[in-house]
Amino acid sequence: MINKKILCLAGLASLGLATAPLAVVHAADTADSMDSQATVTFTEDTDRKTSLNPTSPVTDDTKNAVTPLNPDGTDWSDSRTITNSALTIDYASSFDFQTKKMSTKTEVYSAKAQEYKDSNNNQKIGPNYVQVTDTRSGATKGWTLQVSQPEEFKATSNGSALKGTKITLGNGSYIAGELVSNDMKAYSPVIEPGQAAVSVMTAPTGQGRGTSLYTMGNTDTAAESVKLEVPGSSEKEASTYTTTLNWTLLDAPAE
Repeated sequence: MINKKILCLAGLASLGLATAPLAVVHAADTADSMDSQATVTFTEDTDRKTSLNPTSPVTDDTKNAVTPLNPDGTDWSDSRTITNSALTIDYASSFDFQTKKMSTKTEVYSAKAQEYKDSNNNQKIGPNYVQVTDTRSGATKGWTLQVSQPEEFKATSNGSALKGTKITLGNGSYIAGELVSNDMKAYSPVIEPGQAAVSVMTAPTGQGRGTSLYTMGNTDTAAESVKLEVPGSSEKEASTYTTTLNWTLLDAPAE
């Protein structure tokens, strides 16, 4: 009988220990209270952005920065003065249609693929591309990337014009360089000298935040996506011809 009573009391003691903390918490009264604050302040990111890999701009959730190369093989650098802008064109490829024999037939020439150095300084190739970054404050307003060619190709020897040319940006695609925007649109326009600017990529209202890349082809089609058509009737000099393409970023979506 004595042993049974001891066991029974031990069981009651254990139950009391298990439930005591709950009873103390629920029974406590609030003696006093005070509010404190937590704050965070944001500023627009207007720093100059790095160029990203046109085939894999993000790896393991980290931006995959590269150093683009100019057509002559030198490292590209942005010499522009950018003042307090949160909507920027970070990079735009230059097109090298290479050396060709003069022809009296209409010919179509392909631009070389974009060459770049990866983070390990290894030289690689990918599609020609244009990179845009939008870090504006407030609701995303959308934007439109356009391109134009104000003048004809001109001979460096005597300034004569190469008449009637057309540049086609083929296989236009959007690649997210940071935040995915599902309603982005990429186009494959034809650029003609002296004509109005044409859209190449658009971000509708609510889209386009972060970094976006417009690529002309992919690794397999990089060397055949950008084309220059030269009429056979165009007079040609034994010279290098150059022209300028104007890439323009509008702070509003396409209408």
